[in-house]
Amino acid sequence: MFKFQEAERLLKLPIYVFAQLDRVKAELVAKGVDLIDLGMGNPDIPPPREITKALIDSLGNPENHRYPSFEGAPEFKNAVSGWCKRQYGINVDHEHEVVTLIGSKEGIVHLAFAYIDPGDLTLVPMPAYPAHFRGTILAGGEPVVLPTTERQGYLPDLKIIDPALADRAKMMIISYPSNPTGAVATKEFYGECVAFCRKHNIILVHDFAYAEIYFEGRKPISMLSLPGAKDVCIEYHTTSKTFGMPGWRCGFAVGNRQLIESLRKIKTNLDYGLFTAVQKAAIAAMTLDESQYIDKVRATYQRRRDILVDGLNGLGWQLARPKGSLYVWFPVPAGFDSTEFTMKVAEKTGIILAPGISFGELGEGYVRAALVAPEDRLRDALDRLKKAGFRYA
Repeated sequence: MFKFQEAERLLKLPIYVFAQLDRVKAELVAKGVDLIDLGMGNPDIPPPREITKALIDSLGNPENHRYPSFEGAPEFKNAVSGWCKRQYGINVDHEHEVVTLIGSKEGIVHLAFAYIDPGDLTLVPMPAYPAHFRGTILAGGEPVVLPTTERQGYLPDLKIIDPALADRAKMMIISYPSNPTGAVATKEFYGECVAFCRKHNIILVHDFAYAEIYFEGRKPISMLSLPGAKDVCIEYHTTSKTFGMPGWRCGFAVGNRQLIESLRKIKTNLDYGLFTAVQKAAIAAMTLDESQYIDKVRATYQRRRDILVDGLNGLGWQLARPKGSLYVWFPVPAGFDSTEFTMKVAEKTGIILAPGISFGELGEGYVRAALVAPEDRLRDALDRLKKAGFRYA
């Protein structure tokens, strides 16, 4: 039997715990277990009719089935510029400061390939969305952990970073509202990030995937709204969470034109752009009145958040309600690591959670629950945990 050697870049990747979890899920389904899957941040709220209608209408145009422009459709980039101005008060040049993406994840990883050489450093607050550090590893670089804790609001302390290390770093990746912790950042912290990256000539990446998933009316600000941010910053957006379009794979990046051009350059060598019909649907999404859809989505996630947090607190946890994203991040009971607890909960209750170790070493000791099930299913999940004897003490 032939045996082939994988590239070193793949061998350096941490174990992908979700693959193990997928096997457990398949085994449970085969046994007839009714799963409540809160493991993946896979929105269950479908997009509004206006978006699906725009897609269907676009499918009838033969031109939309040809290769799309590498640049992205001009009307899509214009819609992005208008969206950014209305939602975040930032000015974006649609010709030079927008790049169309096949989901924000690919854009984040591909930027690493555009700028990270073997041995280069990327500063990453941990715990973090896996693409924030795995992209650097795949490009041959080294992610440097910026530790965060609940006490610090899951914000890294930039003042304690060794200046010599900062001078060596090529990129820093920030993401608030945060996956997995649900933390949000302050304007003051963003200002520190911009000043730090300008001082040390570091590319500032802001993954703004959860820009519109916030609670109690506390709307996050764009990193690009800070003075001087556009000198060093690229910001990523996605329609996945905002408009319930995760399977459509539609996103965009805005910001510094050199960074945008480099990302565009590498993408022209790796893909053929985003399906034009999806771009047309995204235009419809970005021109909707917020009250028609996004306000309702936020309210739905907030109700789910309250049910899950209050229920877990009734089982002994002492959790504050997250201020953004669609996740609840909570510690595992004594005697378990995050993977063991995840597997035990799955086997005894049919509830699927995400083990904290998936989000870097500093995620160990925690699990993440995604708010991607209706309210009655979340209540059912809490009831199953109670009956199975899972408590935090």
